This record gives sequence, structure tokens and C-alpha cells, in this order.
Amino acid sequence: MIIDKARELGIALSESAEFTRMVETREALENDAATSEMLGEFRSKQEKMIQMLSDEESDREAVSALANDVENIQGMLLENPVFSNALDAQNDFQQLMNRVNSVISSCIGLEPRSGGGCGGSCSSCGGCVH
Repeated sequence: MIIDKARELGIALSESAEFTRMVETREALENDAATSEMLGEFRSKQEKMIQMLSDEESDREAVSALANDVENIQGMLLENPVFSNALDAQNDFQQLMNRVNSVISSCIGLEPRSGGGCGGSCSSCGGCVH
């Protein structure tokens, strides 16, 4: 029964506006060659910078220059509408997941009942045990 309810929740989440938007904006991001290339360059330089920072013998000026490159690319990504839409959609879905997890936690007694959790009224509850 619990697994069936989890499956129902998973299906409902996959049909949510937040999930649909997240999938659509990810596809748009993947299909935008310029933005995908910029994101790949960002990740590559970020990884290289992390490697350089872990090596005590790295040239600190080179690390600093790479950090500036990473920061500049990050700024360009945040100004890019394709990337920022995907980021916003991902954040919206994450907020939905946080609310879902909060309600579940509250209903099983793992989190204080406040805000987004159980309000004590069973009229709109789907199965809280309070």
C-alpha cells in the first residue's frame, strides 16, 4: 500500500507544472548549442581550478586567472535567458519537493508542525497521523 502511494505521488509529481517546466527548460538548454558550450566551458574550468587548488605547487596567479574566467562565465550564464529559465524551473521544482518532504516528515513526526506541514485539520489531509 505504501509503495502504491509513493508511485501515485511520483506520477503526480511528474505531471506537475513545476516538473513539466523543468523538463522543457532542460531540453531547451540542451538544444541551445551556444549555452551548452558555455556551460561545458564553465564546468571544465571549474574542475581545473579545483584540481589546481588541491595541488600546493600550483601557480597562484594561474589559479586566480582561472577563477576570474569561471566568475565571468558564471555571470554570462546567469544573464543568459535559456540558462536562467532552466535554473528558475529547477529551483521551483526543488521548492515543490521540499514542501512535499516537509509534509511527509511532519505527518510521520520527524519535523515540527508549522508552516507547510500538517495544520491539524483533517478536512484537507491525505493521511496524516496526528
